[in-house]
Amino acid sequence: MKNPYRILALALAVGSCQLSAHAQQLWRPFRPGLIYSYAATPVTSSSEYYTLRVDSAYATAGGDSVYAFNRRLRTTAVNSGGGGPVVKSRNNLFGAMLRWRPGQASYTLEALAQTGVQAPVSLMLFPRAAVGSSWVASASPAQTATLVSRSWQTISPGVQDTVAVISIAGATIQTVRLSRRYGLLAGPQWLGGATGGQLEQPILPARFEQSLYSSTRLFDMQPGDEFGYNEEDPIAVVQCYDSKVLRRVTRRQLTSDSLIITYLEQTRYERYGYPGAHCNGPAQVTYYPIVVKRWALALSGNVWQSMGTPLPLGALRLLTGEYVNGPVPGSGPVTSPSYLFAGLPIAGPSSYGCSTGRTVSYIPFYPLNGGSSYGTGVDYFAWNFTFSPGMGPSFERDYNLIYSRKTVNGVTTICGSPLAFVNLLATRAEQAAAIASLAPNPAAETATLTLAQPARPGHTLRLTDALGRPVWSTPVATGQTAVAVPLAGQPAGLYLLHLNGPDGTSVSWKLVHE
Repeated sequence: MKNPYRILALALAVGSCQLSAHAQQLWRPFRPGLIYSYAATPVTSSSEYYTLRVDSAYATAGGDSVYAFNRRLRTTAVNSGGGGPVVKSRNNLFGAMLRWRPGQASYTLEALAQTGVQAPVSLMLFPRAAVGSSWVASASPAQTATLVSRSWQTISPGVQDTVAVISIAGATIQTVRLSRRYGLLAGPQWLGGATGGQLEQPILPARFEQSLYSSTRLFDMQPGDEFGYNEEDPIAVVQCYDSKVLRRVTRRQLTSDSLIITYLEQTRYERYGYPGAHCNGPAQVTYYPIVVKRWALALSGNVWQSMGTPLPLGALRLLTGEYVNGPVPGSGPVTSPSYLFAGLPIAGPSSYGCSTGRTVSYIPFYPLNGGSSYGTGVDYFAWNFTFSPGMGPSFERDYNLIYSRKTVNGVTTICGSPLAFVNLLATRAEQAAAIASLAPNPAAETATLTLAQPARPGHTLRLTDALGRPVWSTPVATGQTAVAVPLAGQPAGLYLLHLNGPDGTSVSWKLVHE
């Protein structure tokens, strides 16, 4: 019979190794599946949040576990602290990969060399070392690490954990704070190998569904909520026109994997008719037809689909510096990508317009130097897409959110003035009343349609019976303000009077013939 004590001792040893490996893994700075946020120290309410994650993992022949950071755009002037052109890079804020060596119980952040952008840098961390012990954290640049303390700390309101504090001494002295459960709380940007100050976690790591990018957070809206936009022209010296867009949510559908928001949209375009080459064309006001649109957003996986907007379909999955290819804005379909659409840092709350909370934004970068680097163009603001919590898009292709009406738990909150959007998305009766009046009604022989404004070219008036059969029609002369509608000889009953515009719009009035 085998010695039961030897079997028990072997089992305890194997279990101890497994527990030890698990305990060491608890200290890893980054975990796959989580979005990490960092801001420059000290963090304030207006600080920008930079987001990142580790995407993939593999094991080396030597038994190391390697986790790769997501790729992002990087400035070519990192070493001087400038903000010049950007290039595609494998390195993120803390390198290109995270290496775990189980035999040493160490974690190493590693940045890959990139000409003009990043020198090869590594930073070795021993979070389970004895307090007071030191080691070589990096050979180039020369940096020595010392584990200063390991103690129970509050790392977020209501959240506590054991935190290892490591001092990194080199050309400067910087600090790494590592939480046992929540990863890297603070550390040197670019691993201390290039100009860039200390970064720290302003919020705890979260999965996409609980992060600042969450679809249900950004599009937290209900039927009846309204959002009004004003087109801005940051380049124009004289404002030649004004364009307003009003959206009203009609349906919210939440499925197991997606959120679908259906809304009505209408645009009013007013041209002022100022003289001069810059503002050409006569003064006029145009109401475009009401259209039905929707947003379809994945609850996970960082994917969304928009109907009726040129924003690339993959936009809401982009973290800070991440990018997708796209065509030149406004140029229509092209056969090859000609710009990069990239995620910006998450901005602090804005006091401009009706956006609320921290906003998520995206802009295009255009090829420079034959495509080896990229830079923003004059449309930096015009093609900035920004999403605000509960508001959806708060800036979209020159259109800034200046009015909103939202109801939450029975309480309605209004931002801005609805007066700028009068007659947009009005009911048919409201639209008809704003355009013209019909009297007398009921009528015996003749009714008169009186227009609120002189008729523009191409309008026609048509009378049908209650079944839609044509009874009478006439063109409306340009500039005409009153049109007589003949009823003599027609059977008594209900009729419909239709005013049709040259752009396909139609407004109707009920008319009773006695």
